[in-house]
Amino acid sequence: MKRLLLALTLITLPSIASAQIAIQDDYVIQGKIFAVKTAKKYSSVEGCSKIALSKTKVEGFTFESKSQKCTLFKKVRNLKEKKGFVSGTK
Repeated sequence: MKRLLLALTLITLPSIASAQIAIQDDYVIQGKIFAVKTAKKYSSVEGCSKIALSKTKVEGFTFESKSQKCTLFKKVRNLKEKKGFVSGTK
């Protein structure tokens, strides 16, 4: 029974986590920067959104596809349309 509950928890966790952040293609966030991540584990939209969700002080992220740079924002002022970027807000 414990294994079944653990398996169900692991299956539903990704859908819960993705529901907490609104991701928009071709948008960039303008706001106060919390951190810029360039490590390989943050070099994807998934990695960038995962770190953004794990930080309570972070309101959103912008991932630049070309440079694979993940920028975390502690304050989001607005979103601006820009090709090649993916942004997410909590």
